[in-house]
Amino acid sequence: MKLSRCRLPLVLAGLLSAGFLFHASAAEPAKPKSGQAAKKGGEVKTPGLPTPNYIPEAARPLLRKKMERHGEDARDLMFGVTLLQYDAAKAAAQRISSEPRLVRPIVGGEDDLNTLLPERFFVLQDEARNRAQAVATAADKKDDKALAESYGRLVETCVACHSAYLNRQ
Repeated sequence: MKLSRCRLPLVLAGLLSAGFLFHASAAEPAKPKSGQAAKKGGEVKTPGLPTPNYIPEAARPLLRKKMERHGEDARDLMFGVTLLQYDAAKAAAQRISSEPRLVRPIVGGEDDLNTLLPERFFVLQDEARNRAQAVATAADKKDDKALAESYGRLVETCVACHSAYLNRQ
C-alpha cells in the first residue's frame, strides 16, 4: 500500500500514539494491592525523559516539575485526539499553548538555567506553542483531518525538541 503525502502525517501520528500507549502500558508499575497507593515518596512516578548531565542538580527539581505537568498535558492531548474527544483535545492543546515558556538567556544571566539550554530548544518551544494552537483550532472545528495533521506536526516538534534537549543541539 502506497501512502500519499497528505496521509503520511496521519499515519505518523497514529504510529507515535500507538507506540506511546504501548510504552506507557509496559512501563506502568504493577497495580497496588489492598488499597496501597502506587506512590513512591508521596508522588506518582511516570516515565519521562532522562535529565542530561549538563543540567545542574539544583535546577533539576524545578525543570522536572514543569516537564511532568507538560507530559500530563501531552498525554491528555494524545488521548483526546486519538479518541476524537474534541473538548478534551482542545483543552489540552490550549494548556500546552498557554503554559509558561522558558525565556531565552539575557545578558547578565550567565548563571541562569536558560543559558544551559541550546538555542534550538527555544525555537522549538515557540513552534510547539503555534502548533498546539492549530490543534486547538482543529478540535474546536471538529475537523478530524485537520486535527490529525496538526497533531502530527505538533508531535514532530515535540520529538525534535526532546532531541535538542537531550543532545544539546
